[in-house]
Amino acid sequence: MALFDKREQVYGPEQVSVGDFDPTVDGCYRNVVTVSLDVRPKRALFVKVVSDRPVDVLVARENGSSVGHKDGVTDAVLGPYSTDKLHSMGIFLGVYPGDKALVTLEAWMERE
Repeated sequence: MALFDKREQVYGPEQVSVGDFDPTVDGCYRNVVTVSLDVRPKRALFVKVVSDRPVDVLVARENGSSVGHKDGVTDAVLGPYSTDKLHSMGIFLGVYPGDKALVTLEAWMERE
């Protein structure tokens, strides 16, 4: 029953393409993709990443500091990361220049 479900969806699941050609950015490739998340205080944040090629994943606070990262991810669940008193967090996905990856990204919160 959804009323008593502890899991609160924050993002996705969505497919994100990383490493696409884009002449409007420096280097002409989008090697880093950022996703902003609206979170609630005093929750545990989880991030699920499934990719066809290895990607680097970073979860950050609203001030830009890192709460966790993992390199070369193809299928992983990162977390739990405490949201403390935060109202926004972010996910950074990155690949090496010249690489391209199709990533399915999902983020959710649970009560601590």
